[in-house]
Order: sequence, then C-alpha cells, then structure tokens
Amino acid sequence: MERILVATDMTEEGDAALRRAAALAQGLGAELVLLHVMQGGLPDDLDAMFEKALMARLEGKAVDLRERRGLDVVARIGVGTDWMVILDRIEEEGADLLVMGAHRHPGLIDLFRGTTGERVAKACGVPLLVVRGESDAPYRSVLVATDFSLAAREALDTARHLVPEARTRVLHAFTVPFRQVLRGTARRDVLDKERRHARRDAEAGMATFLGGLENRIDESDRLFVEEEASGAIRHEIDRTPTDLLALGTHSRPRLSEALLGSVARGLMADPPCDILAVPPSIKVEKPLKGAVR
Repeated sequence: MERILVATDMTEEGDAALRRAAALAQGLGAELVLLHVMQGGLPDDLDAMFEKALMARLEGKAVDLRERRGLDVVARIGVGTDWMVILDRIEEEGADLLVMGAHRHPGLIDLFRGTTGERVAKACGVPLLVVRGESDAPYRSVLVATDFSLAAREALDTARHLVPEARTRVLHAFTVPFRQVLRGTARRDVLDKERRHARRDAEAGMATFLGGLENRIDESDRLFVEEEASGAIRHEIDRTPTDLLALGTHSRPRLSEALLGSVARGLMADPPCDILAVPPSIKVEKPLKGAVR
C-alpha cells in the first residue's frame, strides 16, 4: 500500500482514526492524505473564512506528523456531501486504504442506516478501516471472519499485509440444516450426523480457503462455530482479546441500490473492535467529481 486516505471530522473519533492511519503509514512507508469535508452553502465570505480556519487546523496536524513521525503527509479540504467527497478522493488520490473513525450507537443499529459510514462502506472500492480504539499500538491479535468467499480471502490477505506480525485467527460460522425440526431424543442421532457433516464441509472449505497459507495459520487458530455469524464473531471477540476484525464485503458502484450485508452493517454500526472491511477486487465505475480544494 502506497497511499492511505484518512477522513477526519475533527472529533475525538476522527483523531483516533488519524493516529491509527499515521501508525500504519509509518509501518508501511506509505503517504498519508488527511481529508476534512465541509458542507458549504454559506455566504462566500463565511465559506472562505471557515475553509481557511479548517485548513490551518488540518495543516497543523499534518506538520505535527511530518515532524514527529517523518511521514509524507498532505492535507485536503473537500466541499460537498461528505460521503460523496470521500469516495471521490479515494479515486483522485489513488488511495489504497481508507481510514475513518467509528461513531457508535450501541443498541441503536438502525441509526447506522443512511449515515456517512454506511454509504461509504456500501460503495468503497478499497479496504475500509473503521477505528474504534483509542490506542495506536500495533495490532497484535486479528480475527478474520470467513464465508469462504473471494472477498473474505482478500480480507485475510489484506490484514496480513497491514499487520504481518499479528496473530491471525480465522473463524467460520456454520449452521446445521433443519436443526429446528431435528429436536427430541428420537432425532438426536440424525442431528448429530448432520452436525458432523456440516463440520466436515466447513473444514474442507477452510482448507481450500487457506490455499497457500496452511503453514501460516495454526490449526488452533482455525475456528468453527455452530452459530449465526454475527453472534459467533462477537462471542469469539469476547472470549479472546482482539484488536482488529477483518471481513469481506461485496462492494458496488455508488449508484447501485445494493445494501451492505446485514452482518457487516451490524458490526460496523456497533463495532466490537477496529474493523477492516475489504471488498473483492472488482472494477468500480469511476465516481463523479466533487468539489475539493
């Protein structure tokens, strides 16, 4: 990765994202682009005044990173609808990774619908890192959730590229067909048989999924859980301290009406830790240009 774009709204969450992006940029030797989006619409004199003040503040952060970390940093002010400008800048800057802060609403996941975070996640064609944690200490424990898809494999590869020294666990959640009707003592043997079949299928899928990485992911770090995916992920993070959760998404061009998957949406709305959402490598229609200065 050669260029990281961090979108900051100048809040505490935005500052946390900035610290994490700076730490990653330093480790990867990447350039860092700081972006703040103004809504605009004010009278010209006030608009110019606010833009000047915001640029001074953002440039101050850039100078600090150059001096303290020796990073190659540029500051940008965008004007327009925040999620559209962010997507534009990914394209225009040639960014390889987007970093944003998490704005959590525990227990109110529906508030995530239609937010900047969801709109960006739905259309983002590069990996998106949503930062919840305050620390910029290196990631030491990574959990990759997999449905054995191409996007999930790219999530695994991206996570290993970003944090190659971290312990990586790979989790697959599976269900037993007809489990709800296979109840009672008389049907227990059938349920057990179906459970064994589902587990064998999951193990075979994992072996294919890890192709080329079998010797780098310990057997003990290949996790199979009979549970709904979102619950399995959260329970594993509760059991084992986890710095970063990586999962694949199915990104579409911004004009598509496709929705972010329900598992990804729920996790990103109320993140249990930092989340790396990785789309499959697809050709994304070039977005419309936004006003960025």
